[in-house]
Amino acid sequence: MFENLSSLFSALGLGYLVATAWPLAKTDIKQRRLPNKYVLPAFPITWFGQLLAGFFGAGFLNMLWALIAGVVTFGISLLINRLGLLGMGDVKLMTAMALALGWYSPLLPIVSLGLSFLIAGVVALGLLVLKRIKLGGSMPLGPYLLVGFFGAITLAVWS
Repeated sequence: MFENLSSLFSALGLGYLVATAWPLAKTDIKQRRLPNKYVLPAFPITWFGQLLAGFFGAGFLNMLWALIAGVVTFGISLLINRLGLLGMGDVKLMTAMALALGWYSPLLPIVSLGLSFLIAGVVALGLLVLKRIKLGGSMPLGPYLLVGFFGAITLAVWS
């Protein structure tokens, strides 16, 4: 019984990000921003769920891996932000996703971000060829981050 509760609680962060994916993507496409009102609650919801999962038998090693994944993702993405290549909303969303996915495997955040950037790169290349954007232009990254997130979850479920 406690094992089921542990699984349920550990998925709170994933569930929250899935629930807010549409408003995040929609806002990023229309306004080129990822609002804090959607992104920031992912952190306490994820931590609370993982803490409860640890208490109900999952152990805290998963939480440590999730924290490491979140910290590494935050550090690297913040550096990219400082270079002017990534928005702060993207940094926060990437970190929240890494924190939620890192519980299940330290590789899932890498898979998620890899898929995100691969898909965004292919789309950007297509838009460049069609002359819909110019070299050095920008495009909203949030929707691609969320597609990579869903892709990582799907791969984890299938494997």
